[in-house]
Amino acid sequence: MTKLSKLLAIIFIFIGFILSTFNQTVIYAAEETYDAVYFGSIYCSVCQALENEDQVFETLSSQGVSVKKIILEDDKENTNIFRNYQYTFNVPENEGMVPILFVGNTYFVGRTAINQAVNDGLVFDISQSMELLSIIDAPASGFSLAYFVLLGFVDGVNPCAIAMLLLFISLLGFTKKKSVLIPVSLTFISAIFISYFLFGTLLYQYLYQLRFLSFLVIFLPWVIIGITTILFLLNFYDFIMTLLQKYNKVKNQLPRGIQKFNKKLMESFTRKMEEDSKMIYVITFFIGVVISFTEFLCTGQAYLTAILHLIHFTDYVGRGVLLLLLYNLIFVLPLLLITFIAVKTQSIMSISVFVREKLHWIKLFNALVFLAIALYYLFFII
Repeated sequence: MTKLSKLLAIIFIFIGFILSTFNQTVIYAAEETYDAVYFGSIYCSVCQALENEDQVFETLSSQGVSVKKIILEDDKENTNIFRNYQYTFNVPENEGMVPILFVGNTYFVGRTAINQAVNDGLVFDISQSMELLSIIDAPASGFSLAYFVLLGFVDGVNPCAIAMLLLFISLLGFTKKKSVLIPVSLTFISAIFISYFLFGTLLYQYLYQLRFLSFLVIFLPWVIIGITTILFLLNFYDFIMTLLQKYNKVKNQLPRGIQKFNKKLMESFTRKMEEDSKMIYVITFFIGVVISFTEFLCTGQAYLTAILHLIHFTDYVGRGVLLLLLYNLIFVLPLLLITFIAVKTQSIMSISVFVREKLHWIKLFNALVFLAIALYYLFFII
């Protein structure tokens, strides 16, 4: 069994593990009985104003209305409980924000609506005339794993990433030894993988904390539609240009200034590499980290879309991080394959020519994936 086969086997086993655990969901429902249930967030300034300035809970208590106050960040189960309430009360996507108060068979969203309902005695009247609806377990979220995986693959076959990898390998002309060339190339790819994963995880965790705030709930689907529509148009335009072999008119690529910077960076550092020095791996890792950030303008488009898709649907941060790990594994998989092919055949030029000849199909595939995601959100989410 070759090194490539072993490595791919490990990756596919790990991907299978993530996919198998993805569908193992646990749904929790509130067991206590209250007149009303309120959901808020520690990141929500309106929620703080309701409690501290408007004192709605003191008012409800004085009216004899018992309220269960649930802060989403206090317990990881609270997000699922909130989804159950949203599902039971048929809360539209663009109203599924905090603060929200459920009473009887209705709900009130936002500071103004809640204050008015409490001060006018409407919450009290409803609680006296009917009990809170029996909460139904919500079905699994509408998260599309297929689109998520496709985005990872689109990112992986991005010509920007492939071009930088081929350029790096071509600059390693100081050695013909596969025992050195393969580890150095894998170090370069590992640096890109780690950088992307850490950056994506930090961005995801930050935005995940804000996922129930009004501006994200309302605008997030539209942001995804806007990004994917623009990327569809850019990639479809590039498909036509590359089909006509007008490569100088390709739009969706790194600015030429960044391309020149990356090339100079690689050339200056690879010249200092010594085959027998351990510093070769330190320098390679540094190059990979820098390249990963400079490339983000090009490769980060699909990545950002994937992160926003995760925020919109995932229930647990841990599951989101695992899925980001899966995304990044899929992202580097084409780079790993190209590395082993390039090292084995000792022919960078043939791979470059192949990628260039098939570039129009890559662009068309990317365009169709972004179009599918835009239509998915437009017709099934909005």
